[in-house]
Amino acid sequence: MNKNRKIMMALMLTVAAYFSLAGCSLQDKIEEYSSSKEQCYLNIENVTQFSYKGNNYTVLEDTVSNSGLGEWVGYIRQLAAVDEAGKVLLQENMESATFQTLADLADKAPEAAYIIPFLNVYAAPNADDYLIVDVNGGYHRAVINQNIKDMHTVFNFKGAGQSMSGKFEINPENATQLLCDGTIFQVTSDTVSNDELGNYIDILAESVTFDTEKKLPLSKKDLNNIDWYGDSAEQGREQWFYTDVYEIYGTDKTEAVAVKINNRYYIAKRQ
Repeated sequence: MNKNRKIMMALMLTVAAYFSLAGCSLQDKIEEYSSSKEQCYLNIENVTQFSYKGNNYTVLEDTVSNSGLGEWVGYIRQLAAVDEAGKVLLQENMESATFQTLADLADKAPEAAYIIPFLNVYAAPNADDYLIVDVNGGYHRAVINQNIKDMHTVFNFKGAGQSMSGKFEINPENATQLLCDGTIFQVTSDTVSNDELGNYIDILAESVTFDTEKKLPLSKKDLNNIDWYGDSAEQGREQWFYTDVYEIYGTDKTEAVAVKINNRYYIAKRQ
């Protein structure tokens, strides 16, 4: 599975889980909660900008935590396929997207360099000079274009879906470790909350079953093989579903990162 397909599958899982409630479909839930919100639109020529109530806003690199959100006032809800210059080549509406349409996005825009998810737009608590938009897994401040100042740093869309200088992958010799640029990151039992997450780094979207003693990933052949003689009856097995990788606030990403495994964020430390 290539990188873009992994990103889209993981995003769809995240969005579906976020909006799902018993007895309601994803589409019904979105329509119910969005009916009174303002629809916002991305600037096709510049993915770092969007419109809200007739004003054009620029997304900043600066982020806030969950506790820094004000009232939910609008939504974008698009997966944007973007080229190196920041031009939006194609958008998929999350309200009607399926696994198949998401999986086709990379094929529809083969020249796209980045795929960036945009979700909801929020007011800023106790402030009316900026908004907050959920972009690529972070809550980014956004200011009206004419209010951009030299002190502001515009959202780095090129950082979307990227790791330090390469990408993360599961160590084929040890399923509890990640590899990146020749560095080993050992997953620990320590966890972090969503409020402690920094910038989004990468996506894995892989499920791995491994021998709990040797930590070796098991192949499909291993999993399907029937042990007629009971030689592996005592073998312990564990399954981890890896999804996204984030920075940890206050920690250099070359030293440790947060990786989501089985729906919890664990600290993976450099060895």
